[in-house]
Amino acid sequence: MTEETTLDELGIAVRLAAPRRPFVLIQLEGPGAPREVPLELPEFVVGRSLQAHFTIDSSRISRQHFTLRRQGPDYLLTDLDSANGVFLNGVRVHSAVLRDGDMVQIGDVVLLYREGDG
Repeated sequence: MTEETTLDELGIAVRLAAPRRPFVLIQLEGPGAPREVPLELPEFVVGRSLQAHFTIDSSRISRQHFTLRRQGPDYLLTDLDSANGVFLNGVRVHSAVLRDGDMVQIGDVVLLYREGDG
């Protein structure tokens, strides 16, 4: 019979980390909805082009409509001079820092931004 020593007996504290939740864009309305795209890159392009990271097949969206760029703990949304603009919570913007729960509208597409924890 062998003797077992537990971590608790050695006075070692063990903390299990909760799984990390990614930053995401959730498409609520428009062609292809519903779908969710994790933001895993430091810069992320949304548009009609097949080269965009998040491609949306809509004639009301520019080939490269806007970018999301990671800046520290935040994502900065920047309109790429799109024909129909970008609306953040109903207001047309050229650039803005996104916050959890923000609604982004481009053409006939509505996106929900959700912050992650990593």
